[in-house]
Amino acid sequence: MVIKNNVKEPYNVWVSRGFRSFNLILPMKMIRVITLCAAVFFCQITMAQETSVPVIPVGNTEQMEQAKILEEAKEAKEVQKRIDKAERDAMKAEKAQKKAEKKLKKREKLTSDIDSKKRSIAKDTRKIEKLQEKMTKDQEKGKLSPLAIEKLNLKIDKLEKGIQKDKEKLDRLGRKQ
Repeated sequence: MVIKNNVKEPYNVWVSRGFRSFNLILPMKMIRVITLCAAVFFCQITMAQETSVPVIPVGNTEQMEQAKILEEAKEAKEVQKRIDKAERDAMKAEKAQKKAEKKLKKREKLTSDIDSKKRSIAKDTRKIEKLQEKMTKDQEKGKLSPLAIEKLNLKIDKLEKGIQKDKEKLDRLGRKQ
C-alpha cells in the first residue's frame, strides 16, 4: 500500500490527475483494457484505408497454370502420404491393443486356473477326511466288511493321487504367473 496525502492506495491503482478532485481511481486492468481497445480501433482504421491492388501478370499464364497444376499434384501426393501413414499408425495401434487384450485375457485365464486347482485340492481333501471319518465310525460299529474297507482305501488312494497331480499342476501354473 502506498500512502499519499494520508490516503492508503494499492500499488496497482492509478489516480487520474484530471479527476483528482473527484477521487476517481481506475484499476490497472481497466487501463490496460482501454489501451488495448484503442490500439485495436486504430489498427482497424488504418487497415480499412489501405487498398489492395490485384497483381495481373503480363507474362505467360500457361506456365503459371502448369506450375499451379504441378503444385496441386505435389500437395495431393503429400496428403496421400499423410493419409497412408495415419492408416499404418492406426493399424499398429490396433494391433498393439489386441496384443494387450490377449495378454490380459491369458493372465485372467491363468489366475482362474490357479483358483480352480486350489478349490479342487480343498474339495478332494475334504472328501478324504469324510471317507476316513466314515470308515473309522463304521469299523467301530462293525458295519464294514474287508471288501468295503478295501474299496474305501482305493477311493482314498485315488483321491490322494488326484491331489498330488493337482498340486504339481498348481506349481507349474504358479511358475507361469
